[in-house]
Amino acid sequence: MIKGDAIRHVPELGMVVIPPGDPKVSVAFAVFDDSLAALRAFVLGRLKESGAPPRTRLPVVVGLSPRPDNAHNPRAVSVTAPPSAGGTVHERHLGYAYDSLLHFHGADIHRLAEASPVPVGCHGWIELEPIDEDELDDADGDGEGAAGADRVPDRRRPFTRAEQLAAGHWIGAVRLNLPDRDTLRALVDAFDAPTPPPAAAPAVAGPPAGGLPARDREAEERVRAWARYRTRTHEHEGLRAISRTVHGRASVLVVDRAGVQAGEFHLPDGPLTLLDERARAEAVAALRRHGVEPPHAELTDGFPDATVLVDEVWSLRPVVDSVALRDLPEAGTYDPETGTLTVYAHAYAEPMAALVRRHGGHPRTVVRRAPDTETAEHNRRAGLPAAQAGPLRATSRLTARAKALVPERHRPWLGARTVVPGARQPATAGAGNPYYTRELTAMFGEAGEPRRAAECRLCGAPALEAAAGIAYCFGCCRLAQRGVVRDNGTDGPWTDAVLHAVRRLVEIEFSGPPSLAQLKRVSVTDPEVADEAMLCRFLVPRPFARVTTARPARATRTWTEWLRLAGVLDDGVRRSMGTVTVASDGHPCRSLFERHVDDFLHHWGVAHEPEPHYPRHPELNTTGLRADWVLADGTYVEALGLMEQERYAQKARRKAELARASGIRLVTVTAGDLDRLPEIFAPWLPGRAGGRPVGG
Repeated sequence: MIKGDAIRHVPELGMVVIPPGDPKVSVAFAVFDDSLAALRAFVLGRLKESGAPPRTRLPVVVGLSPRPDNAHNPRAVSVTAPPSAGGTVHERHLGYAYDSLLHFHGADIHRLAEASPVPVGCHGWIELEPIDEDELDDADGDGEGAAGADRVPDRRRPFTRAEQLAAGHWIGAVRLNLPDRDTLRALVDAFDAPTPPPAAAPAVAGPPAGGLPARDREAEERVRAWARYRTRTHEHEGLRAISRTVHGRASVLVVDRAGVQAGEFHLPDGPLTLLDERARAEAVAALRRHGVEPPHAELTDGFPDATVLVDEVWSLRPVVDSVALRDLPEAGTYDPETGTLTVYAHAYAEPMAALVRRHGGHPRTVVRRAPDTETAEHNRRAGLPAAQAGPLRATSRLTARAKALVPERHRPWLGARTVVPGARQPATAGAGNPYYTRELTAMFGEAGEPRRAAECRLCGAPALEAAAGIAYCFGCCRLAQRGVVRDNGTDGPWTDAVLHAVRRLVEIEFSGPPSLAQLKRVSVTDPEVADEAMLCRFLVPRPFARVTTARPARATRTWTEWLRLAGVLDDGVRRSMGTVTVASDGHPCRSLFERHVDDFLHHWGVAHEPEPHYPRHPELNTTGLRADWVLADGTYVEALGLMEQERYAQKARRKAELARASGIRLVTVTAGDLDRLPEIFAPWLPGRAGGRPVGG
């Protein structure tokens, strides 16, 4: 076993390895037909290497590889043999982690994989059982007798009787041994978080672990603050309930007039959890107007400024403004099955009992005890500034040269640790990683020749060239696609960093406001400009990176709202069919989608004129149809933005038929094509196919 209390790089395995957790707690994983051969080779190979010692567990280290290519679940995690076994991650695939593991550990495994320059692994073991001589008459002990001895291995029973006899043990499952959720999160934070300067390391806020008197003093201060909190009115106006389904999970949310989420009714039977208990009466009324009848709850007085995270055992958490729900400290728990309320300080007993009754619970027994070690550590971290950083969702590694491309006041929001070029390991550039090559292709297009190994221009890690002089590693590509900040419903200095990034992208890469789809592709070819374009993408919050904070000041912004706040949509006029705006070359556009295409044509030097007439036709064109643009060689271009509307789609089909009948070359572009405009218009780009933008 590889010991240690931190995530460490193990060169002989070619992985960073998560330290083991409690050996009494382990999980198996799902084995499928396509992973059977690799599983058999891995297990039988380890048994052969070890000489099958007389024990019930044979320690192993396995890989944990995120699999965004999994059609069933893009958050899937593949369990693999270590890289030292040879082959690609697909060839080393042993099986998939169960959903229960993904629920508790999936996000942190993905986060660690993004931050690590090498594959990620964890400890585990192969289950072994001694062979009893009485079992030898029964093949594999499965009651099949001699017939079982000749069966073909399958995913349910991967090993034959002969193989197990040769190993000297009945072979069970491969099990994973991971730390608990909070410990793993802390380990990942320590692995990829920037090291703060000494002056920025404040004293720990909150009581030391196990310090009961300090914990009681903190509880008494909170109870006094809660009394003041109840005398003030809440700030939510116009509460209403809306039904929502995300990834197949249905819920009923309570939101205010500004779109800020105030709470959630947990289907099918509740409870209704709120981010501000003062709004409970209005929230219940909003649910009833929506046709949902919450179970009976006592609107008792003396309630705390706290919320409930619903699980089999409820977690009772005091609210801290602008902190993510999962990061809030815990003050106690409630078990609905037994009616037991547990609090971590005497002063919490009455307010937490009131909170439980407001959620429809019935506390019958109140127990006061100190939090366990894991909870105490979680509460300690909840008081640190890192928990309140809010907007930071990921961290990066950048060279001093790369960081200097961003104004100093905005650099903290890159979350970047300064690294020295050439100091990253391992020496391979990741050419065998299919996710890396796919990410590189998505951002820069297909390579005209085999990609050459180079140093990442942003962090110095081994990388592959996307184009001449342009090379970025997998980690930097991922951060450019996903961003390092998230919109958590609050504003501050980080907001200015986002606005700077949006404005710079308009200036250096696009001639107008880009769409989110356009951000998936870096269109500039000058290496210095590309570096800044990548870093600006780091600072752009993506819609899927939102986070629910305990008490957000506003609803999370849409991309259009960010563009408008940055001042790059000031010339837009809202219409029922879209935003009427003027492109960079002065052409009027009926939607932002049309403006994106027009700005692309202008920025890349493609001659175009708006709204040419189609030829008259006795059946297909009796009303004077127009295209969106005509290119210099007579090619017509249509931007098809509303194909989900039947009348619009019929008109588009009529135009296509008219173009065929008239011998006109027609190019159509949909919103899904915005990240591949260089390929679509390659024949018209000046100089060469896939050329560079004007002034790029």
